[in-house]
Amino acid sequence: MASTSMELSSNIMALPSEVLIDIFSRLSVKHVHQLQTVSNQWLRTISSPHFRRLYNMKSMTRPRALVVEESDQTYSRPSGIGPLSRIITISTIDLAGDNKIQKEFSFKIVGREYSFCVSSNLIIFNHKVCNPTTREIIDLPNYSNYQSVSFDVGYIPYTNTYKIVRLFGTDRGANYNCNYASKILEFGFETLTLTDGGPIPSSWRSMTHREQFSVKVDATCVDGVLYCLVRKGDIKEDRIVSMEIENEEFLTISCPQEDNQKLFENGQLTDLNGKLCLAYYSKELSRMCIFLLKDPKNQTWMKEYDIHLPRMGDWVRIVGYSNGDILIQGKTPLLYNIKEKRGRKLRKSNKNYTRLYYDRCFTLDRSRLRMQRRESSPIRNFHRKVQNVR
Repeated sequence: MASTSMELSSNIMALPSEVLIDIFSRLSVKHVHQLQTVSNQWLRTISSPHFRRLYNMKSMTRPRALVVEESDQTYSRPSGIGPLSRIITISTIDLAGDNKIQKEFSFKIVGREYSFCVSSNLIIFNHKVCNPTTREIIDLPNYSNYQSVSFDVGYIPYTNTYKIVRLFGTDRGANYNCNYASKILEFGFETLTLTDGGPIPSSWRSMTHREQFSVKVDATCVDGVLYCLVRKGDIKEDRIVSMEIENEEFLTISCPQEDNQKLFENGQLTDLNGKLCLAYYSKELSRMCIFLLKDPKNQTWMKEYDIHLPRMGDWVRIVGYSNGDILIQGKTPLLYNIKEKRGRKLRKSNKNYTRLYYDRCFTLDRSRLRMQRRESSPIRNFHRKVQNVR
């Protein structure tokens, strides 16, 4: 038995580099990280920019849904505004499989100050950034004293780089988060660039660009461009502000027009198969219209889909696109097949479907990352995975 194990290990180690890279790129990122400990050769292979770009590109074809659940809230007595702490549980759903919810890990948030967003595979909360893939949670540097409005994250695939964009209000006397009078306000931007392996930069970079609007409605990142849907005044004049993540150039894009204004009550930006889409949902009409931006510079829109969505509730959002299906979150989660033009209901859950999630070879700070090893041999785990790939 010992000789068989040694022979197996020897055969695996003798595989050509291109064969190893192809096999590694098909595994989950958790197993890829475990295999880094097998040998210096495998560590060099997995750490190379070529492999990491290849792995991240292939992972775009196998997305999962990221699920966030908030529980175990604790309050002071007498109860104040907001809980003193809460537990955040992160889970994923394999959309290509049986749609079961798989718990990944949990962490605790302490303090009444509460900001939480999921954007481009990262979680931003309370001056911290979390990478669900590696389970890293690292403090962010202090930013300016201007009031924060939101945090969004853009991703540049070919450099494997994230950029956090902080939107803040420049008027210290205004309440940006409760702008009920729809007053037109000025907004500024700060950025923080995260490279694979880190470390986290020590400061934010302030931008001179300013925008004026009343409310930020939604945001998403598509192909290295961050898009923000904003509203100006109380007449619901929507427009889109885009920012190239790498060169930080801004562009204003007009929204599509529709005769039936009831469809424009709830707008959302989303990435559908690498294209920016603007989706509007009307509960009264039980419809969702999805417009595709064909040409950003010429601001050419096309109505791509008109989906009938009965009994979906008041709040309906598109989570993302996966293998020909649009994942829609509402009263009952739905996978809508584009070609067949029909939906397939998923099992109900009290959890929140948030965003699509991709396994990516990316670490926030390699010097601080401590991967947990399994008790079983990485070589034996690898052999089992090779058999599955075959």
